[in-house]
Amino acid sequence: MTIYLNGEYIPKEQANCDLSFDGGVFETMRAYRGRIFKLHEHIRRLFMSARFLRMNISYTGEQLEGICCNVLENAGLEGASVRISIAKRNTDRNVCATLGGMTHASSLLVQHSGNEDLLVIVSPLPFREPHEWGYYEQGVTITTTSLTKQPPLPQAKSSNFLPGVIARAETNRDNLFEVVFLNRHGFVTEGTVSNIFMVKNGLLITPPTYLGLLSGIARQCVLEIAMQTGVKHKQVPFTRYDLFTADEVFLTNSTIEILPVSVVDGRMIGDGIAGEISRGLREGYKQMVGKYR
Repeated sequence: MTIYLNGEYIPKEQANCDLSFDGGVFETMRAYRGRIFKLHEHIRRLFMSARFLRMNISYTGEQLEGICCNVLENAGLEGASVRISIAKRNTDRNVCATLGGMTHASSLLVQHSGNEDLLVIVSPLPFREPHEWGYYEQGVTITTTSLTKQPPLPQAKSSNFLPGVIARAETNRDNLFEVVFLNRHGFVTEGTVSNIFMVKNGLLITPPTYLGLLSGIARQCVLEIAMQTGVKHKQVPFTRYDLFTADEVFLTNSTIEILPVSVVDGRMIGDGIAGEISRGLREGYKQMVGKYR
């Protein structure tokens, strides 16, 4: 693990105090072959989240992109997860770094500039071991939760979100991959760290953003691929009961890309394995990444 703290690299052992980012904004990205996929789009959304929270960022977009690339290069990883977080400066807290549960972190940068703190963490990808790759064929298990995620908060990717913290605790306790929120009307919105899609009778369906969800970068990529490849798709509301009778269900985010779901609330989806449409979309996603420079 490599840590860059306030202009200098320090040993991992010295980064042992807490840096809270409550009320901050963040983005999680994925690097392929040493390059961060859709970096510009992620940083642009970071600024949008900050504006929504009335938070000023003193860095320019180019500066933040450069910092992320430098930390990735320092980590020495070709493929990695890259997370950037920015929070308002709190003079009562120590500017130090802690992994905060990211046990496999490889490179971490913390800077503060006037009114805000900046943290960049580069870590190895999930599903690193061969036996974990099977999730893309066999699917993962998820559940829905009675906790609701109401607009307008989903428009900002903020670290200050208690329902998400509680829901993530459910996944750890029950050995689930993800927990999916419903809105107050009972419509499916999104997972704690992912967007959700389902397929019924050849039609690709995902919840519209007006229900109260963040439009993820990977979600947008999937919709683009569907349009380019002729997959019929709609953004319409649906309930958890629609998920139970779906032919396919899958999750998306920048790190996991397109991940099939085999079980929702204890009920098997389709044949219990990755479906034809999700396979095709995943192949299209790989091609999109391959063309990215």
